[in-house]
Amino acid sequence: MYKLMLSDLDETLIVNHHVPTMNIEAIKKAREKGMKFVPATGRGYMMVTEILEELDALKKEGEYTICYNGGMIIENKNDRILYFKGVTYELAEKLTAMIKSYPKAGLLLFSSDHCYMIHPIESEVERKTTQKCPFTILKEEELPILKDVKLVKILYVYPDMDCLKQIEKECQKEIATFDVSVSYSSNRYLEFNAAGVDKGAALRFLANYLGIEVEETIAIGDNYNDLEMIKAAGLGVAVSNANQDVKDNSDYVTVHDYYEGAVKETIEKFVLGENDGI
Repeated sequence: MYKLMLSDLDETLIVNHHVPTMNIEAIKKAREKGMKFVPATGRGYMMVTEILEELDALKKEGEYTICYNGGMIIENKNDRILYFKGVTYELAEKLTAMIKSYPKAGLLLFSSDHCYMIHPIESEVERKTTQKCPFTILKEEELPILKDVKLVKILYVYPDMDCLKQIEKECQKEIATFDVSVSYSSNRYLEFNAAGVDKGAALRFLANYLGIEVEETIAIGDNYNDLEMIKAAGLGVAVSNANQDVKDNSDYVTVHDYYEGAVKETIEKFVLGENDGI
């Protein structure tokens, strides 16, 4: 029996920033069978409180949230941080200096509860407003005000994967001296976490914390920042709309995409045993 399921949010669990009723109902049934359901997202905790409320997990005992690709793990009841591993201010300086070479890209720097934007692009300002993420727009020369802020993740944003892959290629030499973990998400983000931080490591940490064997876990996602948790889980699931690399490393690819209830399908097939989930 699977006892723990980790799910990505964007392009996996949620549609238009909300959890579809069909997924909520399936998750409720899975919980009734004793399975824990944990969101595992690149977002910060302050950006998912409405989603947690829809999942009946906000401020609830025995509920957890994995944020910033595993850079921060929260116990929901008291918003207690169980795990935190951030990036250095020196990395922020380097990536800020490099943004000048990419005038169409923006830079986002996250603390545990705030987002700082440099070279903001309009679509991202709109996105963060919709996500109800508190943010501050900074000029490059204002970066030193973050010197004593604990940063957990930094990312470049631009809705063009080819451009982001080119940025990563050009970044490699510049950031070679920093211990960082690099991933992509939502076909618009190039993400920089501390070395060793990924959703797979978060899955292992939380499973161990809860006394659950890794073989008793499920992970579902769609993008490159989900890849390590999909590979780490006892059952790794790719949504049908996932990147091919993610599908190639999964044990199961859903028939349905995230609009159609990929999470519901997975729960019904592997937890509830209902109609093969289809």
